[in-house]
Amino acid sequence: MSFFPRRAFALLFAFAVCLWAESVRQAHLSKWKTQQGWALRKAPGASRYEKFFAVGVWNIPGYTKDAMENAPQVYRSGAAAYLQHSPLYNMVYLSPGADDAAAGRVEVTGSIAFYECLKACQQAVPSAGGTDADYAVRQQLRLQAQEGEASFLQRLDDAIDRNIRAIGTNDHIWAPVDEIAGGGAGSGWCWSPEVGRRIRQRIRRREPHTLVYTDLLGISRGSSYLFERRYLQSHAALPSEPPYDALGEGARRLPQRPLLGFVQAYDGSPVYVNGTADYVSYDLPTLKRFFYENLRICARDYRACGDVFGINSFIDCNTYPVLAGVVVDGIRSGVGPDVPVWIFFDGNGYARPAHQSPEAFAGNLKCQMYISIIHGATGILFWNDRSLSPEVFQALEPVLTELKDREPIIKAGTLEQHLEGDVHYMVKRLSDGRTYFVAANTLTDKEATCSYNGQVHRLPPYGVAWVQL
Repeated sequence: MSFFPRRAFALLFAFAVCLWAESVRQAHLSKWKTQQGWALRKAPGASRYEKFFAVGVWNIPGYTKDAMENAPQVYRSGAAAYLQHSPLYNMVYLSPGADDAAAGRVEVTGSIAFYECLKACQQAVPSAGGTDADYAVRQQLRLQAQEGEASFLQRLDDAIDRNIRAIGTNDHIWAPVDEIAGGGAGSGWCWSPEVGRRIRQRIRRREPHTLVYTDLLGISRGSSYLFERRYLQSHAALPSEPPYDALGEGARRLPQRPLLGFVQAYDGSPVYVNGTADYVSYDLPTLKRFFYENLRICARDYRACGDVFGINSFIDCNTYPVLAGVVVDGIRSGVGPDVPVWIFFDGNGYARPAHQSPEAFAGNLKCQMYISIIHGATGILFWNDRSLSPEVFQALEPVLTELKDREPIIKAGTLEQHLEGDVHYMVKRLSDGRTYFVAANTLTDKEATCSYNGQVHRLPPYGVAWVQL
C-alpha cells in the first residue's frame, strides 16, 4: 500500500471518528423550535416536542459569591450545592463546564464566551481610545459583520467551538450578548443588529436545532441604537466620530460616560438628565409609550439575532408592575406572535425600595410575573445580585413553588385575555375541560375589582387571583 492511500485512510478514519463523536454529542442535546409564542422542546431521548415554560436563574446569591466570568469552576461548584436540592428552576445560566452542576437542567451558555470574544474583536480595531471609543469601534465591527470579514467570523467560530468543547454533552441553549440594543451593562454604545445576526448564524451553523436567547435592553426607556436609527432618517450615514452636535447646543457630557446623551427613546426623548447619569422623570403613561415603541422597534430590527427575546428593566418594572405586560406587547408587536418572550426579573432585590420588606417585594415580583404571563410571556428568568444577602431570593421560593404547581394551567390554551384597566386577566382551559380565571392587580397602592362570569373579584395592591370557574 502506497503512502497516499494510508494517509487518505487515516484522514477518512479521523473524519469518521469526528462525525461519530459529534453525533453522540448531539444526541445528548434537546432539539428546539418555536411556535405560537412558545419554545417547544424535544428532550434527549424523547419522541415529540412539548411546550417548555422557562423558569431560569442567573447568579445564585448566598450559595456562591464567585462570579461566573472570574472563577467559572468555583462558580459551578457553588451553584451545584443549591441546584441539586431545588426543583424550582428548569434552566440556569452557568459558565461552561462538563460536570453535572446543572443537575439535569438546561444550561444557558455563551454569555462569557462572547463577552471575551467581542472584547478581543474590539481590541483588534485601531482606535484613538478615550471614554467614547466604543462608538467608533462598534461602527467598524458592524461593517465587519455586515461584510462577513473573515477574521471576525473566525473569532466568532473559535468562541463557539471553545464553548462547545467546554460544555461537552450538557444540554444547553445560547445567550450570547446581554442587552444587545443597549450595548451591555455600563457599555458606551449598542451592538448592531448585524453583529447579533452573525453571532446567531454562526451558532446555528454548529447547532442547527438550538435556541438563541436575546436580551434586548436593560433600560427600556431608550438606547443608543434608537438614536442611530433616528439619525439615519436625516443623514446618509453615521459619522466616524460621535455626533455630539446632534445632541443640541449646550448639551453637557458626563466626563466618565460622555455617550450617555445618545441614550434616547424612539422619539428622541432623553433617558438621562443632561450631563448626568440620573433618569429623567417621566409619568407612567409616558413610560408605557416609551416601553412599547422602543421594544417594538428594537425587537423588529434585531429579529434575526435570536429565537427568543426579553429585557431586564428592573427599576421601572419594580416601580410600575404593569410595564411587565407592556414589555411583552411591545416585543411581540416587533417579532410577531410565534416568537417566545422570556423576561428577566429582579430575583434578589437589586432595585428593591428601601422601605419594602423581602416578603412584600416578592409579592411585587409575583405580580410582575403574572402580568407578563397574562400578556403572553412563556418564560420568566431571574437575575440576582450576589453582593446582597439572599432574603429576597428565599422569600421568592414559595411564589415559584406555587407557579410550578400551576404550570399545566399556564401551558393550557388561552380562551380570553383582558389587557386594559386596573386588572388584567386571562382565561385558560385544560384538555380535561377545567377552566381557570387568572388575574393581577396592576395598581401598587390600592385595591382593584373586576367582574367576570357573574363574579366580582377583589384584589389587593399587587394582588394575583386564581379561580377555577
